[in-house]
Amino acid sequence: MTKRATTGRPGAARRALNPDASDRQLVYEFDRGSNYEEDTRLTTALSALVPEDLLVHPDQRLFQSVHLITEYAWAAMHHEMCRAVELLGAGDFLLATQVLERAAALGRIPVLALNTLVEHLPQTALLAMRETFPENTTGLDSPGARNLRRASQPLWHAFTEALERVARTPEDLIAVQGRTAPPADGDRAAVELALVRQALMRLDASVGDWKQLHLRLVWGQLGGHPEAEPLTGPHPAADGAEGGGCPVLPTSLRGESTLSLRKMARRTLFPQLWESVDATYRRLVPAEPAS
Repeated sequence: MTKRATTGRPGAARRALNPDASDRQLVYEFDRGSNYEEDTRLTTALSALVPEDLLVHPDQRLFQSVHLITEYAWAAMHHEMCRAVELLGAGDFLLATQVLERAAALGRIPVLALNTLVEHLPQTALLAMRETFPENTTGLDSPGARNLRRASQPLWHAFTEALERVARTPEDLIAVQGRTAPPADGDRAAVELALVRQALMRLDASVGDWKQLHLRLVWGQLGGHPEAEPLTGPHPAADGAEGGGCPVLPTSLRGESTLSLRKMARRTLFPQLWESVDATYRRLVPAEPAS
């Protein structure tokens, strides 16, 4: 194997996020010309951070970092989902399980990052920063979230095609996973696909956890929690006119209320996966007699 040539630039001019810090030891230097920074593209990544003298609020560094961490994690998850599509098509179900489990594990990174905002970002800080954001700045334009949704469709298609090749259904995989005896020789593929199904559920759940936590963040920063909505009596109209019949809810920079966010938080990447859970319940649990 040919070793790559080194690309370090000894003595290169260093850059800093806060070059005007009063104490030189507090200066965050980067772009030092090391091979580590070159190979990981770290210089490019750190260049995306707003320089300290341009921050509109001290908490903007935290706010931007959480979003960048999230997008990087989602890009890595998308990469593993694409690999899983190829592996399922090739019949390598065990390796497909491994990369899907990796994608699900990567999905915990955005949850941990977002939880930092939930627990440590003051509401007044976010509202102050929000005033400086351009109009229509919305998380709905996140490339990571959009591409995860798009990739989930060919991934589910690859999974169902694999099921068809072994003549099994998602409900069959649930039964295989809950077996009490060793599988028959001809059930090996079904056993492996049961692991794929479980990994898909973990992946979907990791994205669902983020959505639910994001909704909690919105409730804690902008308001609109269902328990805070008036339950009886007339509500002020959304446009400020008298006699409206709907509560006034916080809106995104796109002008949509938090109600739409609550609906999106319920959506899953693989709805058919959860339908098989319902089907198994209906099959195994007797229906309640009509009263």
